[in-house]
Amino acid sequence: MPGRTRIRPQGVDLSGRVGGPGAPVQEPWHAVSLRKYSRSFLITLRNQSATFSVPIMPTQEHDVLAELFRWRPAFAADLVSAAGVDLPDVRGASHCSESFTDLKTSEYTGDGAVLLNLDSGRLGVVVEIQRQPDEEKPWTWPLYIATLRARERCPVILLVVAPKRSVATWCARTIETGHPGHTLTPLVLQPDHVPPLTDPKDFVADPLMGVLSAMYHGDGPQGMEVLQAASSGTDLIADADRPLARRYVDCVLAVLPQAARHALEALMMTDSEFYSDTFRNAEAHGRAEAVVMFLQARGLTLTEAQKERISGCRDVTQLHTWIVRAATVEAADELFG
Repeated sequence: MPGRTRIRPQGVDLSGRVGGPGAPVQEPWHAVSLRKYSRSFLITLRNQSATFSVPIMPTQEHDVLAELFRWRPAFAADLVSAAGVDLPDVRGASHCSESFTDLKTSEYTGDGAVLLNLDSGRLGVVVEIQRQPDEEKPWTWPLYIATLRARERCPVILLVVAPKRSVATWCARTIETGHPGHTLTPLVLQPDHVPPLTDPKDFVADPLMGVLSAMYHGDGPQGMEVLQAASSGTDLIADADRPLARRYVDCVLAVLPQAARHALEALMMTDSEFYSDTFRNAEAHGRAEAVVMFLQARGLTLTEAQKERISGCRDVTQLHTWIVRAATVEAADELFG
């Protein structure tokens, strides 16, 4: 962006290591596989006169988007500029408390808050992730700004990230506070503010913007180009840092619309060596956990040796056989017969 310096450290780390204590904990990689197979397990086991499903807590689009600003606080400056605000050079950025609570009032907590160190002084950014209209927000957003402004003694901007264009339009409405001349028009990130990244190298250079590019454009006119770049970009990231690549894939899949998510998964299974290898291991891990959980749910006792044999198996065909048997065996020993 002209007129300001981007803060973009080399080797951006999405794993949370830079964040230190309190950094986000990622969903286990195998949970994606286990979630995918829980439905097929249910169908299989119903055919065996039994019913069992594995409860999985899905990765939330809202939480993933909020975490982007904790992983790299300066990302807020990139988006504020993308939304049309001309910022001076940014010298640094730090995450601060997103609690906007006065001890004498009810508790109010936003999704994120960032302090930018500019040439002209500090600037606070309140970050809100809005997935649907919420009539409480026109009342609480002015409070967030006023509280952070009073606490940090600096100007404050409200930045709203809304994945859906219709919700973004709702968020951009001017809020009348009642005081003459005192209105608030939220700064809302729109799909037009985020470029569709179609070059894998762009995903490597800025993984966080890659997540938003996939979210806003993964099902648009350039959707397949964006998804292909995300797939190839993941392989490039994996060459340097496989845990980071896994984290990146989790984030992209979490924010994509359903149809685009399925398309990316299919694309990566065929074109991405990193993803296909990792997914096969995750698939086996997920099926192994399902076998153990199902047997235990039926009240059957497993020895440690039996648990290790199941968890150590990477043959998905064998694991599928064990899943079917687990519906009818009377003792754990019969599983391996």
